[in-house]
Amino acid sequence: MLTIDEVLGRHGRMAGALAGYEYRPAQIAMGKLVNRGFLEHVHVMVEAGTGTGKSYGYLVPALLSGQRIVISTATLALQEQLLTKDIPLALAVLDSPARVVQLKGRSNYLCRDKLEQLRSRLVLAQSDADRRLFGWADRTATGDRAELDFVPSEPLWREVDADADDCLMDACEFFGPERCHMMHAREAARHADIVVVNHALFFSDLAVGGGIIPPYAYAVLDEAHQIEDWATAAFTSSISRASIGRLQAKLARAYLVDELLSAALAQASNEFCTALGRRNGARYAFAENGPALELLEPLQRALYRLENWVAEKWAVASRVPQAPEEALKRRRDLILRSIVAQTQTIERLRLSGEEWISWVERTDERRDLWAAHCAPASVSGLLRELLFEKTRSIVMTSATISTGGDFAYLRRQVGLETSAVDELVLESPFDFQNQAMLYLPPERLNPKRTDFATQAVPVIARILDATGGRAFVLFTSLSMMQAVGSMLGPALPFPVRIQGDLPKGALLRWFRDEEAAVLFATSSFWEGVDVIGSALSCVIIDRLPFPPPDDPIIAARSRLLVADGRDPFASLMIPAAITKLKQGLGRLIRSASDRGLMCILDGRLESMWYGQRILEALPPARRVHSLTDVRDFLTDKNVASAL
Repeated sequence: MLTIDEVLGRHGRMAGALAGYEYRPAQIAMGKLVNRGFLEHVHVMVEAGTGTGKSYGYLVPALLSGQRIVISTATLALQEQLLTKDIPLALAVLDSPARVVQLKGRSNYLCRDKLEQLRSRLVLAQSDADRRLFGWADRTATGDRAELDFVPSEPLWREVDADADDCLMDACEFFGPERCHMMHAREAARHADIVVVNHALFFSDLAVGGGIIPPYAYAVLDEAHQIEDWATAAFTSSISRASIGRLQAKLARAYLVDELLSAALAQASNEFCTALGRRNGARYAFAENGPALELLEPLQRALYRLENWVAEKWAVASRVPQAPEEALKRRRDLILRSIVAQTQTIERLRLSGEEWISWVERTDERRDLWAAHCAPASVSGLLRELLFEKTRSIVMTSATISTGGDFAYLRRQVGLETSAVDELVLESPFDFQNQAMLYLPPERLNPKRTDFATQAVPVIARILDATGGRAFVLFTSLSMMQAVGSMLGPALPFPVRIQGDLPKGALLRWFRDEEAAVLFATSSFWEGVDVIGSALSCVIIDRLPFPPPDDPIIAARSRLLVADGRDPFASLMIPAAITKLKQGLGRLIRSASDRGLMCILDGRLESMWYGQRILEALPPARRVHSLTDVRDFLTDKNVASAL
């Protein structure tokens, strides 16, 4: 069997296959640790700095292991890189016959049974979108939504997607991998050696007890700094206009529903969801909304009445009474399960305590839509029990999972505080001392002051003048982004956009194509964004990105830390801020030729005790307080001498 050195070494197979191959000792060190984890059945945590080549650091030992290994990523960009570039190259270099399959969630696949139902309802009145969808459905071999050459509306796609709550299983005439697109994809994954998924699917599979992803004992979780967030989302249940609307659509597809019962549910849902939006703030604890709490009762009664109606009328009210009885019963059970899921969410909202968090969140600002959510206060115990104790080796890797070389923050998040874990921190091979600069304005701005936006505008303007644009200006709040962007944007001599002007993908294309562009944005641009080269030379951050202490989830987790005798600020707030800042700096240095400037406007970084701890945890960029240094750093005449 090949060794890691024989594949990734200076004269290894990878070097022979790639012209200009870059020998990376850190990549080899990672490969050896991951390989040992697979062989010795030990969980592994690796922080692999930008440029270490971490993908091959886990792909090579995964392919050499001979085991089925699930690889999960948070972003589509990394998944595409793995599937189109990294994995094909690794297979070729190793001359490996391993089968690789990308598995997606059910909603990505076309359901042929639902398609035929829709066709029967739209025999005479078909829109252009309907006709295009039906034409594609007749041609597709995979039923994968990604094949579509147009974007169907969400309501239209929900009419035909392979939602688990609509699946008749063996009562369906299209049951089986030969006829069902979703089952065909799962069957392919069942025979695969490498299964590539995203974090949403990985943790959803965990939450439902498995059955979506084929059984595995080994997995790699790339972008592992997001594990807690994705796991929390997987164990979250919600109630909203959208969830009730989906339920009513399922009922309408299956039955000739009693109009009075349907109207009562619609009214109760509307009153409850309207009440959710009658408080200030985009996110708040559900218990703070007394009127919404009271409106849970009529909403639950309306759901109970529908549940009883379906249990009694499922046969006589069916839209397809000629269907086999097993199919009718299966559809009844699915509808009842959907109703019960909503009533259970109501119970959790009403009775949530220390173990469950309940909160309200705006889901669509333009349409002013809101949802009530409940989730476990901590997912660490669930992850330990359902994932780590049931698998042989889970590899967790990212460029930003340690805080000052310490993995305690991630260990606590995933429930491995006292478990045996192999750990490794690999510094980036990039020369941050010469490639990156950290500018700390001499003005000690305090983001807690009410006049912070007004004070920040001239400082940002001077920085952008020094950099010649080419910048992301990132904010921890939407309101601050809008305030600064509206004040400063019209006065800048550069192309300017504010997040929301265009969809995210279009904004990134605009930024890459425009010369000296400036983008005002929020947290969604902190990570998962690649702009290689001089187009992005500066990232300006308005304040230290501590999680908001009054956020319901953060508040609940802070209480758990206090109960455990820990300081929430030191154990939660500071590590979270460090991770965010490291991600922000990672937007700048994506190759050995990149040069980048990070500016942090928050004066507390130098005036408060925790500032030094944060600074020490960041990559070793040169710190300056003078814009003259910034100009010199970014001028072309200094590039050759500095690199």
